[in-house]
Amino acid sequence: AENGVTEMFLVSENTTSYGKDLGDLQLMEKVLPEIAALPGVERVRLSYLQPAEMRPTLLQAIVATEKTAPYFDLSFQHASPTVLRRMRRFGDTDSFLHLITQIRALSPQAGIRSNVIVGFPGETDAEFEELINFLSQARLDAIGVFGYSDEDKTEALTLSDKVDQDVINSRVELLSKLVDEFLMQRAEERIGEHVRVLIEDEESQEGRAEHQGPEVDGSTFIKGRAKYKVGEYVDAIITEVSGVDLIAVPL
Repeated sequence: AENGVTEMFLVSENTTSYGKDLGDLQLMEKVLPEIAALPGVERVRLSYLQPAEMRPTLLQAIVATEKTAPYFDLSFQHASPTVLRRMRRFGDTDSFLHLITQIRALSPQAGIRSNVIVGFPGETDAEFEELINFLSQARLDAIGVFGYSDEDKTEALTLSDKVDQDVINSRVELLSKLVDEFLMQRAEERIGEHVRVLIEDEESQEGRAEHQGPEVDGSTFIKGRAKYKVGEYVDAIITEVSGVDLIAVPL
């Protein structure tokens, strides 16, 4: 912060587990206000939240703590309970949609992003369809679609029923096209919203609103005669969309 950084991005393999090894399962709830209180800090953002570990106290802390972005980077990975069990994960379409409903009940403009994997060993057509069904209802702001591939020293490497690579490729292509449509629809829903944009490119007046993480999510472009410098925060109203990106006019 002393060097001019205004947005703190908390990154880990599993941010919801922070404090487990220290004997305090709610340590993140205590850390957030301390970071937000640092002089110069304007925005705090969390990433890599495990849906099965999203406790009510952490949800409340993200929404209620001053300067903490209502941004939920939830690692769903899939929506079929059988695929998730094979991944050694927990959850299903209903529980994930319930969590999303809880988030939006507390913060209607919250940003929710996730990544999903298709073609995990044993994935059937029905399980793939369940993932599509979930994403069609979730109204997420950003979705990364990845095809399964063997990785060294992973348990999945030893699993049988590997999905044919051609099938994985076709599922990635199909889901990616659908995801583009889902994200455009979600972007259009945001027209008329008030956002606070951190300018990151002076020439194009491109920046990020609270619900947009760096590099992996969409952007917001400020429209108008005024030119803002990199690092400035601009209060604006979203007026139109360009694909998954937003266009806004300053207040």
